Amino acid sequence: MSPTSDQQPQPPAPEAWEGAPVLLAVDGPAAPELISDGGGLPFAPASLTLAAPPLDPGDPAVAALLVQIDRGRQQAQPARVLRPRLRPAPLDDAAKLEGWRELARDGQQALFGRGMPPRLLTVAVRSGRRGRWEPLGASNSRPLRAVRDGVRASSWRLDPVAAADPESDVLRILITERTMASGTPVADRLLAPELHLTAERALLRMYVRPLTGYVGRTGRHETPVIVRLPEPLALRRAVDGALYEPLTH
Repeated sequence: MSPTSDQQPQPPAPEAWEGAPVLLAVDGPAAPELISDGGGLPFAPASLTLAAPPLDPGDPAVAALLVQIDRGRQQAQPARVLRPRLRPAPLDDAAKLEGWRELARDGQQALFGRGMPPRLLTVAVRSGRRGRWEPLGASNSRPLRAVRDGVRASSWRLDPVAAADPESDVLRILITERTMASGTPVADRLLAPELHLTAERALLRMYVRPLTGYVGRTGRHETPVIVRLPEPLALRRAVDGALYEPLTH
């Protein structure tokens, strides 16, 4: 019987650890420099809270955002049997853009956001043919993950079979790749893990470089990985730092 979404998968067989990749952790920041919900460009966490100028409807990228906002407002109208949805109440551009801010932009794409995690709504837009900007889509309340070198952090858990040893300078972990890879092994695509040590925690971020080109869908699986620490874990708690959790007061 395969595990349900509420169950952890079965740990790998002991022999799976014999060929597990061994990685040396490098120093990492306490908070990620870039984050992403997977719907567009990565952005700095400060982009969510720093004062931002109002968006200009005359900006082609903002015009594409307005197209997506109009689509969302139309879809939010109640459905009617055999009849089109009613048109939403008229709003001027300033009212539609209220609460929106630019999170990131490069020469070809831009990302806009409204609200705060965990209820952050983002809209990605891009410059298409002849410089015409168009919406790519919206992402609503999706988890924000740390990003490094354009790669979103993957989740991991400690090997449930291994006994905790405060004197050990290695972590035996099971990593689950974030993107689909058609079952392709992750060993050759692992980036150096980021580790941030405090007196109480060992915060570890794991990254798997995704495959390029077309990738067929398949069920995700856990991969055994051994991470070497610069010093014994001692009484620290090992923490998965993949997800970004903004500080609350």
